[in-house]
Amino acid sequence: MKLIHAARFTGSTAFAAGIYSFLLLRPLFGQFGQASGRQSAAEESPIYWELGGWLLLLAIFAWMVFLVTMMHTYSPVHRISTNLQKGLLPISATLLIISVLVGMVRFRLSLPALTGSTAADVVFWPELLNQFVLTTLGAGLFMGGSLTAWICIDLVVLNKLPTKWMAPGAFAGILSLLSPLLLPAMLHLVAALVAYLAWCLVFGLKRALPPAYPDFE
Repeated sequence: MKLIHAARFTGSTAFAAGIYSFLLLRPLFGQFGQASGRQSAAEESPIYWELGGWLLLLAIFAWMVFLVTMMHTYSPVHRISTNLQKGLLPISATLLIISVLVGMVRFRLSLPALTGSTAADVVFWPELLNQFVLTTLGAGLFMGGSLTAWICIDLVVLNKLPTKWMAPGAFAGILSLLSPLLLPAMLHLVAALVAYLAWCLVFGLKRALPPAYPDFE
């Protein structure tokens, strides 16, 4: 896949996932920090949560496609930094995928069957799953944001791509890596999404991109 096509695919999926999450999943996600009302809200709209989860998984896949295509096109393969970036990508994606999958399962569980009869069980097990989702999501966003910002800065330092093209991606990555400190607040992720969409738009609207090795063209 060419980088321009990858940017269009990634931007489209990120936009769809962002709009869907903001309109339908945000109220449910906000309840992760609350002890009451979580299950009742989820039971009223479990299909929305599950569809949102699959859409988020598609967005994660598209993000991987975009970064892999960019690295394949512009990053020198012999460098240690490039190999580290390639190794961090699946780790970051795995953490994000686990957080989405556990979040999807969380609202499909039958709490009485899961927790037992005591009031302590009813509070403990759902809260444990909630914190697990937030922790893995924060870790995935931290590593994924760090990786995205690293790749953007790296390609600018290597004079592969212009700074103004990569600045939105670096900004989105820096905002995302703050997630372990800010979740479950979502404002920084909204700003990161806007910057990420702008980054995809920069590449998606191009008709041609500069060659990785102009001296050999």
